[in-house]
Amino acid sequence: MGYVVRMPKLGLEMERGELLEWTIDEGATIEEGEVVAEVESEKSVAELEARENGVLRRTYLEEGESVPPGTPIGIVAPADADIDELESEAKAGLDSADESDGAAADDGTDAAVADTRDRTESRSTTDDRKISPRARKRAEELGVDLATVEGTGYDGAITEDDVETAAESDGSERREADVDASPRARKRAAEIGVDLAAVEGTGYQGSITEDDVEDAAESADDSGRALAEERPFDGMRRTIASRLGESYREAVHVTVHREADAEGLLDAADAADATLETDVSVQDVLLLAASATLEEHPAFNATFEDEVHRLWAEHNVGVAVDIDQGLIAPVLRDVGGKSLETIATERRELVRSATEGEYTMDHLQGGTFTVTNLGVLGVESFDPIINPPQVAILGVDAVAEAPVRGTSDEIEWRRRLPLDLSFDHRVVDGADAARFLATLVDHLEDPWPLLPDEIGRESGEKSGTATEMPDRTVTAHNPDGMAGTIEAGSFEWSFDEPEDAGGSETGPTPVDVFLGALASCLSLSVRFQADKRDASVDAIDVTTDADPDRGSVERVEATVRLETDADDETVERIVDLGERGCHVSQLLRDDLPVEVSWMRA
Repeated sequence: MGYVVRMPKLGLEMERGELLEWTIDEGATIEEGEVVAEVESEKSVAELEARENGVLRRTYLEEGESVPPGTPIGIVAPADADIDELESEAKAGLDSADESDGAAADDGTDAAVADTRDRTESRSTTDDRKISPRARKRAEELGVDLATVEGTGYDGAITEDDVETAAESDGSERREADVDASPRARKRAAEIGVDLAAVEGTGYQGSITEDDVEDAAESADDSGRALAEERPFDGMRRTIASRLGESYREAVHVTVHREADAEGLLDAADAADATLETDVSVQDVLLLAASATLEEHPAFNATFEDEVHRLWAEHNVGVAVDIDQGLIAPVLRDVGGKSLETIATERRELVRSATEGEYTMDHLQGGTFTVTNLGVLGVESFDPIINPPQVAILGVDAVAEAPVRGTSDEIEWRRRLPLDLSFDHRVVDGADAARFLATLVDHLEDPWPLLPDEIGRESGEKSGTATEMPDRTVTAHNPDGMAGTIEAGSFEWSFDEPEDAGGSETGPTPVDVFLGALASCLSLSVRFQADKRDASVDAIDVTTDADPDRGSVERVEATVRLETDADDETVERIVDLGERGCHVSQLLRDDLPVEVSWMRA
């Protein structure tokens, strides 16, 4: 019995796998179902479980090395079993992998397969010594000649402890071995060629840390640059770069841009969120609209491989998610066959599993279209790169207010949603893309027919018209007597005089209205000055008062209350500049001209 442990195939698109850790040492026993190693593909991590009871008799791959799927990485077999045939099988597999990856090995990018093959061959030399990967690594760190080490592990295998014992008993001079340095510091020093004996340690009792090694490397750099960090270009980041580079080289990328009025979309999302028994976001309604658009333009719900344009029945929409390792697009399957409530629930769970690292290769496969939203990061426009083998990707930008001409030539402020559609011009044409965006905009501007029946249009629309900002124009109406109304944009409020002055006392007096304007102006102006100077200020309250309460005002007072830890000098400066920046306050001075004109109604 016994078997060769091989690098698993974690998904159809996997090209290489990296050994993260051997969970047991070579020569240790293991039971069926126990984890023998942890490996990582370009986009997922997996644990290798033992298929049967036995001993980890051989290891052909060291931690941090990567090889193609199917490459032998070890042997598990009973302690007394003859493993000559298994070793021959492993050597043949390593030779085959080395030949298929020969070009990469020649330029130094795939030495791992060659190294594992060499280590396999070396087992028949130098007394057929068995050495665990950890022991080899420790021997390199301490400068120990493995030929001089006596193994105490299974079948005479050399363990990490054997290497350290040999280093302690060896009286020869090894400068780096005598240095007190952390394992990470030793590894980093070996990577960037730093002599540990020349590094001054700042760690506990003078030990050398990884940061000390980095600092030493920076001080030795005579280019005038200070290295802040080095990030290895491997794993997921390397795969993302490879796939996007392949996409950009092969697909003929064209991006078209269009804006949609977002008022209906935002109202519909609010109404759905208030009505359904789950949290609904704008993204969920947008996915529903995208699916409806794909139904009308099936050429975009497709892939292009081997010169074949394949149109798919299900709308399997990839939702781009930003995680630490890079950008991934887990797939929300069959969007067109799901309710809005199900879409919202499943999308939220899909994003959660991605950000928490619980996704698998199955989550990333089978997409027919992708949506990527950089608007949440404030991006106003971009050119998305197609996720191969798909033929299109939709970019969503930041919502922004813009002035729009109304039905009566008046100016309205409306929220707008910019969209970017990148498509493969080999497969679909620009006119097709334009029609796709036109349909999508129609659905986004009137999403109500796509929503469940219980979500009525009236539940989401606020007043039938968009909010109109004052734009500095204020109108006071005084139809009769001492009372009236004030209009500013879409806003309106009343004013009145006391009863003894001919009013009804049902609203603020003209003096009160002026004081309110002064208070709001001062609060906003002070806030602006605080933000401009990065002063930490929480709440701002402004209280205004005037005498007398009607007629000609003789005295005006304003008190500004700020929740802040800033010093008195800073607060004094902020309030002073805020008062000067509030033009309403300058109406009280002679240096601000006020022009009053009249016209007949």
